[in-house]
Amino acid sequence: MGQLTESLVRFIEEMPARTMPDGAGDVVGTGFCDAIGVMIAGLGEPVHRAALAAVHERASRPEARIALGAQRCATSDAAMVGVVAAHALDYDDYAFSNHVSAVLVPAILAEAEHLGADGAMMVRAYVAGYEVWRVLMKREPDDFYARGWHPTAVLGGFGVVAAISVLHRLDAPRIRNALGLAVAQGGGVMANFGSMAKPFQGGHAAQGGIASVRLALAGMDAGVDALDGENGLLMALSPERRIDATTPADTLGRDWGILDERLNIKRYPTVGASQRSADCAVQIHHAHAPRIAGIARIRAHISEKHDRVMPIHAPQTALEAKFSLEFAVAAGLIAGEVGFAQLTDAFVRRDDVQALMRRIERVVGPDDDPEFSAGARADIVHLDMADGRVISGPEVTRWRGHARNPMTADELKAKFMDCAARRIGTAEAGALFDQMRAIAALRSVRDIPVIAPR
Repeated sequence: MGQLTESLVRFIEEMPARTMPDGAGDVVGTGFCDAIGVMIAGLGEPVHRAALAAVHERASRPEARIALGAQRCATSDAAMVGVVAAHALDYDDYAFSNHVSAVLVPAILAEAEHLGADGAMMVRAYVAGYEVWRVLMKREPDDFYARGWHPTAVLGGFGVVAAISVLHRLDAPRIRNALGLAVAQGGGVMANFGSMAKPFQGGHAAQGGIASVRLALAGMDAGVDALDGENGLLMALSPERRIDATTPADTLGRDWGILDERLNIKRYPTVGASQRSADCAVQIHHAHAPRIAGIARIRAHISEKHDRVMPIHAPQTALEAKFSLEFAVAAGLIAGEVGFAQLTDAFVRRDDVQALMRRIERVVGPDDDPEFSAGARADIVHLDMADGRVISGPEVTRWRGHARNPMTADELKAKFMDCAARRIGTAEAGALFDQMRAIAALRSVRDIPVIAPR
């Protein structure tokens, strides 16, 4: 077994007894609020209905509620459906280029309900999952997305293994086996962006993570080098062999990634790479109210990586539009907002929206953000008007909700209420937000009222 795996095992095994760093509970509460809010908003989406139907066909063990509703099934299936709903709208938070809370929160809630774990242990589970997942993501200096991988799907299962192992208080041998078994569970590619398979890839990671822990508990073992060996997963993901699969993660538990690299909360229900450009377009709409018919050309400046993760140039459906820079900019300019009202097939197919998207030119530059490898120094949108004028928006580096420009508590609640109140009622949504925000104080998942979408 490699030193990296051994250091991860040691960290996870010791996590139930660790003292959490100041501020970690606040980050976890934010993650729970965001994940549950967008999960409720995603209930009833076509991909959620499909996942629910598949689970019903094989339901046999009523271990946990599905998306906190009245229906019950095995925890791994409940986690999968919850993740699918939370990721269906692509409105969920992200950190280190992975959708962390949408994967961890439904998995933790499902297994914690089955085990009777309290909120304090759920916080530890989330932190463990966050830290282990981040360590693995940071080991590769090259871009997973550039090779077509969806890292949330490929690496998220290991975060889930860490979290669920903490809830079970697993010993080191079983944690090792669970990590090795998770190697056999993951997978997901960018070619599925813009389809129902993308949220399922995250759901499958959660499902596989729980299954790996359950299999380890039942006595199944795995290759000791499955994760970090010469022929293990990390090396297989790195064709140039530049990934660091050998150095132990000895700073785990001393340096906390959850505080150094916090969650980014999305302001718009579109892919994270579009947030800055959408923000710029919305600001142009409100500051200049440009006449749409008078726009000859639009130049949208983005980074190489953001260009890759927005592969759809001419979306025809709301699902495709979530991964389209052209849509985010066009919607912001036309409507002055990029929200649920714009993320409909009817709006996407409107003649004026389609016509404006065709006038957008991507200006792709280097990934030269001084703090984050994922983006350009700034994103900006320029309008070349037919009368010769140029209207430019502000340079956007950190939209409202970014880890370096966080939402206030009121803004976070406003997003949650926009997601949840329309589905479960204002009073119920407000009470649920308060519970999730103070997740560490929760006695049991069973104290969370049953969600009954209207």
